[in-house]
Order: sequence, then C-alpha cells, then structure tokens
Amino acid sequence: MSLEDPLYLMLIPLMYLLLRLFRWRGYVGYPSLRRLPKVSPLKTVIISLPRALWFLAVAFTIIGICHPLSDLQEIEVNTQGREMILAIDTSFSMTGRAMEEIKSVVTDFIGNRPNDLIGVVIFGTDAALVVLPTQDYTLLENSITRIQASQVGFQTAIGEGLFTAITALIENDMGSDFEIKKLREGINKDHLDNYAMKVVQKVTAKENRIIILFTDGIYNVGINPVRPFRLAARLGIKVYAVAVEPSGETGVEPEQATERIADLQKGVASTGGIYFKTSGETITGPHFRKEDYEQVARFYKEIDSIESNKVLLEKITSKKDLYFYPALLGLVCVIGMVTIENIWIKIP
Repeated sequence: MSLEDPLYLMLIPLMYLLLRLFRWRGYVGYPSLRRLPKVSPLKTVIISLPRALWFLAVAFTIIGICHPLSDLQEIEVNTQGREMILAIDTSFSMTGRAMEEIKSVVTDFIGNRPNDLIGVVIFGTDAALVVLPTQDYTLLENSITRIQASQVGFQTAIGEGLFTAITALIENDMGSDFEIKKLREGINKDHLDNYAMKVVQKVTAKENRIIILFTDGIYNVGINPVRPFRLAARLGIKVYAVAVEPSGETGVEPEQATERIADLQKGVASTGGIYFKTSGETITGPHFRKEDYEQVARFYKEIDSIESNKVLLEKITSKKDLYFYPALLGLVCVIGMVTIENIWIKIP
C-alpha cells in the first residue's frame, strides 16, 4: 500500500498533542458521589473510551485524506461473446460489383454483433492485418469503407489471408516468443512440424474463435489453403466462407477454378465451419434474390449458434483507491464515541 499525500500524516501527532493539552470535559452531573453506586471495572474502562475513540476517528480521517492506494494490480476487462476475424478478398477479381457486395454483407454483419470482438484482414497477392479484434464498431465500419480491390496485390492468396487471420487470433496467447515466420514454415509441408505442434499445444482451444472468409473461392498464388486449414482445425478455430461471384478475371481455367472452390469447401468443412454461396447480385440491389437473403440469414444463425465464451477486451494496470476503509473505521469510532457518551453512561 502507498499514500498519495503522506504529508498529511504529520497532523496525527499534532492532534495527539492537542488531546494531551486539553483534558476531556465529559463528566457525570450527580450532586453527591455518595449517591453513586459502585461502578464496575468494565464500565470504568468503557467510560474512558470516548477520548481514545475521538483520537482514532481523527487519525483514520487523516489517513483517508492521505489517499491510500493499493499496490499495482492488473485488472482484466471481459465480455461474453465471440472473437472473430473477417478475412476479405481484395484481389483483382473482386473489382467493382463483387467488392461492393462483400462490403455490404460485412457492414451488415458487423452491425449485428454487439458483444463480439471483430478484426479485419485483407488479402490479395499478400495479406495484411487491418484491425485487431475490437468492439470499436465505428473503427471497423470506417476501415471496411476504405477497403478497395487490389490494395495488397492483384492475385488471390486465400492461404495467406487465412494464415494471417489465424495468427491474429492466437498471437496474444503465444506471448513474446511467438515467431510467425517459423510457424508459417512449419505448416508449409504435408504435415505440421515440431514448432507448429508446440504452438498447437500452447494455445488453448476455444469454441468461440472464428474466421470468416469473404472471397470468390479461387486462389491462384501463395501457400495452399489446405495447410492453414489444417492448423485452424488443430487449434479449434472454425472457418466459415461467404462466397461471391467474381466480377473480374481470376486467371484460372474454369475446370481448375471448380477444383479450387471444392478444395475450399472441404477445408471449411474440416474445421467445422460452413460454406455459404450468394448470387451475382449485390445484397442492396433491386434484383437480390430471396435465396440470397435466406443464405445470409442462415449464415447469421450459424454464427449465433456458436458458444459465446468470456472474451478478454483489455488488461488495465492500476492502483485501487483504499480511502473508503479508513473513512469507514473513522465513522465507526465516531458512532462508538457518541454511543458511549449519550447512551452507555446513562445505563444504571
């Protein structure tokens, strides 16, 4: 414990000196001591207490004025919800209508998640973390508004976007010894290497961690999405995909595109997530089909069905005010003093 204004403690010895200089004026006004019954030793002690209680009340009040504080302590601010990353495809094939559809779905989705922590990752040829998981929905919506096609390259690296989303979800659990480069190398094989397995063992699996991919589902560069899907499944992270029709060239032959969409669907299913498909019309357009509304409604329902666990919002290191305790003790002393002077001594 520490005192913010310890100089006020000098008043305590001053008050003690004043108490010694001025005698206590309380007395019992009987005309003759012969009429008094013999006072018990206990009552004699109690009658002398008001003076000590007065001094203690003043001392505790002064200690309260000194503003006592506890030692530094870490306080966790939590909420009950889900922690998720929205991984948005910003490749060339998302130019125009497809990007507007994704933005519309994402903005609507954010508005329906009052208790969840949401972060944003974008991916094209490369991937970038835009917003760490947060409840600042104004920041999220502004960030979504500024997203444009081809911001991080023209090609589509779904695997890179998925891997970046995974690391954003687990980085806090890993601490300062977390090496993203080593983890990336560890999953870029036919199996998870020793480092990747150590990461899996260190991270506590949580059912409320989710990644949602907004993409056309056709990757053409970067690590194979199968590998980060494998890592996500081992970490207990569910991956959902909201697929839109590309509005630009994908650079992939139709047959190969079909195979890669099928691979994406299998990868999503391997984590326990679900693949959703919308039409080529925008969600806000006049020709948006009823089936698309049903798909989006089903998508929301699936996310809502995921268990909402305790989510850490932030850690605050601070000192706790302790002035209440000396103030309470001072009040107890005053009440004791008044009780003895006005009630106890009048009891025969």
